[in-house]
Amino acid sequence: MMGLNRSTWAALLIGVAVWCAPMASTFAQDSPKKERKAAGTLSETTYRQLERIHDLIGKNKNAEALEKATALKDRIRGDYEKAVVMQTIAFIYIGQNNYKGAIASFEEALKLDALPQQPYEQMLYNVAQLYFQDGQTDKAIQRMEQYFSEATIDPPADAHILLASAYADRKRFGDALPQVDKAIAKSKTPKESWLQLKLALHYELKQYPQCAEVLLKLVSLVPDKQDYWKQLASILFEIKRDKESLAVLALAERQGFLEKDSEIRNLANIYLLLEIPYKAAAVLQSGLDSKILKADEKTLSLLGDAWTMAREYGQAEKVLLQAASLSESGEIYYRLGQIYVEDERWKEALSALSKARAKGIKKMGDAAYLQGIAAFQSGNSKLAVDLLRNAQQYDESRSAAGQWLNHIAQLEEMEAQKASAAAEATTEGDEAAEPAASN
Repeated sequence: MMGLNRSTWAALLIGVAVWCAPMASTFAQDSPKKERKAAGTLSETTYRQLERIHDLIGKNKNAEALEKATALKDRIRGDYEKAVVMQTIAFIYIGQNNYKGAIASFEEALKLDALPQQPYEQMLYNVAQLYFQDGQTDKAIQRMEQYFSEATIDPPADAHILLASAYADRKRFGDALPQVDKAIAKSKTPKESWLQLKLALHYELKQYPQCAEVLLKLVSLVPDKQDYWKQLASILFEIKRDKESLAVLALAERQGFLEKDSEIRNLANIYLLLEIPYKAAAVLQSGLDSKILKADEKTLSLLGDAWTMAREYGQAEKVLLQAASLSESGEIYYRLGQIYVEDERWKEALSALSKARAKGIKKMGDAAYLQGIAAFQSGNSKLAVDLLRNAQQYDESRSAAGQWLNHIAQLEEMEAQKASAAAEATTEGDEAAEPAASN
């Protein structure tokens, strides 16, 4: 249903900024994990130079801004000022899509250990995101775990999604799932991408009932997404909730979401599985009428089976005759022969079963057996005996064919006895009439 590669997880981070992701909540936890120094101050000279650098960034003059910021970093001595400048350099690198340069700058700023708590936490979060975007997943996990352990304000939902995505990228699905659940719990309306991630994790953990629950939420959140309806039906079928699967597929079909040959067939097959053949036939016929299904042997054969199970033999015959003419094997003619036998149309049965055997089928013995019955019922006892003797050569039909041969032999013996008795009665009558005539 879905794979868990790096690009998938990156795509799932919809709404997560690569940098400067704001904290979603400002309420403090019960107690800080670590006391950090108070915010430092920038000298007026450093402040004005940073102001000019940011003005260059705003004008998209990143190369010039980087040159001036690097020169400024080399001139200043205070750790706090240097950390702020390194942060600015990191943002310039991000604007140039130079993630490695940005990471190195953030790490240098963190190493100085000069930032107050909240900017420090934010920088941990920023560098973790960059590590993940740069494919350095293990380092992203390390920094995110540090961020969560040291955060003094409640981390935003997106932070949990980032850590979950990194865990999932390393196939730590069991660790990823609680993080997604925490993100969802922090949101009044979870993002579609978060639910997609949760669905993927449950699927990888083979937690299919939970997959169904998530898909129900996705169907409710985005009712126009066809794939969610189809995935929900598939998962419900997988966990043996066949009737619910059918209901979902039927709703999808009514909304015009089933647009592929395989999807129409799946719906029809579930109807057949649940012994609702008339609905299966109606779905298949609708698919043929709308040109979603091709009128080929496979489709017509399935439709014929559905009509047969629904005991609509007239409809089944019409469809199966079309299918039989397209087929290289005799299987469909064999099914037609069965229908004709059921309907006591003996001559049609003889013809269809003869074609079936000529083209070749798996149950040659059964076909010969049914053909023998049809021949007998048509009044051709000699042909019936020949066919039934042929059927006796196959394990599948030996016993039944033998019983019919015995039955025919008994009937023929009874007919012979009747004929003999009638002949004797005629002879006795003639003999009794001769003396009377002589008198």
